[in-house]
Amino acid sequence: MRNRMTTLVLVAGMLVLGAGLAQGAGFNIYEANSKATAMGCAFTATADDGSAVFYNVAGLSFQVGQSADLNAVAVMPKFTFTGKMSTNPNEESSTWESKDKTFLVPGAYYTNNPGNKIAFGVGVYAPFGLGVVWDKGDEWIGRQASYDVSIQTVYVTPAASYLVSEQLALGLGVDLAHQSLELNRYTLEPTFGENAIDTEITGSSSWNVTPVFGLMYRPGEKLSLGANYHFKKTMKFDEGEAFLQPVAPGDDPWGNALVDGLGGSDQEATAELNLPDILQLGIAYRFSPKFRGEFNYVWFGWSTFESLALDFENDALDQEIHFNYEDSWQIRFGFDYAVHQDWNLMAGFVHDRTPQPLESVSPILPDTDRNDYSFGVLYKYKTWEFNVSYMYVHNQERTNIDDEGNPVRGSTTYPIGSYKAHAHLAGFGATLRF
Repeated sequence: MRNRMTTLVLVAGMLVLGAGLAQGAGFNIYEANSKATAMGCAFTATADDGSAVFYNVAGLSFQVGQSADLNAVAVMPKFTFTGKMSTNPNEESSTWESKDKTFLVPGAYYTNNPGNKIAFGVGVYAPFGLGVVWDKGDEWIGRQASYDVSIQTVYVTPAASYLVSEQLALGLGVDLAHQSLELNRYTLEPTFGENAIDTEITGSSSWNVTPVFGLMYRPGEKLSLGANYHFKKTMKFDEGEAFLQPVAPGDDPWGNALVDGLGGSDQEATAELNLPDILQLGIAYRFSPKFRGEFNYVWFGWSTFESLALDFENDALDQEIHFNYEDSWQIRFGFDYAVHQDWNLMAGFVHDRTPQPLESVSPILPDTDRNDYSFGVLYKYKTWEFNVSYMYVHNQERTNIDDEGNPVRGSTTYPIGSYKAHAHLAGFGATLRF
C-alpha cells in the first residue's frame, strides 16, 4: 500500500507542477498599438509612429522630429468548451465557459529624428501573453490542467535607424524581454475524483537580450516596402515557485499525504521555454492622395518550441514535456482613407494560422486558426493625433477528436471535446509630435 501511495504521489506531483507551465507562453499579441490594430496590424511598410520598434525599426528614419505615443488595447476573450473527460458512452457531455475578464495590453514609445542620417526610438510593449480563467474553477471539467492561467511578456526595445539614401533605411534594435506567469490547477483524489490539492505556480524569468533588424525602401511617393526580423528568445525561469494547498485537510488525508510526499507545500523549480523568431514583410501602396493600402506576411518560427525541461528540488519529479509546435504564418491587410485633412478612417483583415498541434489543445489556451476584422478612426489636432480602434477575433471551432472519432490529447488531464472562442479588442492611442 505504501509503494502504491508513493507512486501516486510522484505521478500526481509531476502533473501538478508540470502540466500547465509549458503551454501558455506560445501565443503572440500582435497589437502593439491602437492605430496599427485598426489596420489589422498591417504596418510593416508604414511604421510611421513609435511602434516602429516592433513592426519595423527602419521606419524611424522616415519620421520627422520627435514623437511620444501612449496606447492601451483592452483584450476581452471568451472561451466555451463542450465535452467530457473520457470515451465512456455513459458519460454525458457538459458545456463550460470562461469568466468575463479584460486584459490590458500597453504600448509606450518615444522617437527622435534630428534630421541627419540617424534616427532613434525606444518602446515598451507586451507582444506575448495569455489569460484564461474558467468559470466555477473548482468544478470545471478541465481543472486538472488549469482553471486560471496568466502569462505576461514585456519588451523594452531601444533602436536606431540609418538613412542610407533618400529611399532606403536600415534599422537595428535590441529586444530586452521579461516574462512572468501564474497558473492555478487542481489535483483530484484518485478514487472519488474530488479535489485534493489546489496548486499555484508562479515565476519570473531573467531578462533576455536579442537583436532586431529592419529595412524600409520607398522608391517613390506611392510605394513602400518593409522587412523586419525579431530573433527567437529563450526565457529562463531560475526561481519558479509552486504552492500546494490541501483543499480539505481535515476530511481528505490523501491530499495531506500527497503534499508531504512531495516535500511540503512550498516547492522550487527551474525551466526554460522559447519564444519564436518573427519575420515581418510588408508592401504598401498609395492608390490616390486619400487612399492607401498595405499587405503583410508574418512568419513565426514556432518549431523552436519543441519541449520544456522541468527541474525540481525533488529529482524524482524532473521531466521533459514535448509540444512539437509548428511554424506558422499570418496574412494581414490594412487600409487608411483620409476623409478630411484632420480625419482618417482605417480598416483591416487578418487570417492567422495556429502553431498548436491537436494533441496540445488544452484548457490553458485552446488555440486555433482565426480571422480578425478591425476598423478605427484617427483625429489630428494641432500637434496631436488621437485614435480609437476595434477588432473582432473569430476563432474557428477546434476539437481534439480526430477524423476517425478517436480522442487526440497530450495528457489524460485534458478533457475531450470541442472549443469555441472569440475576442473583442478595444484600443485607444494618443501621439504628440514636437
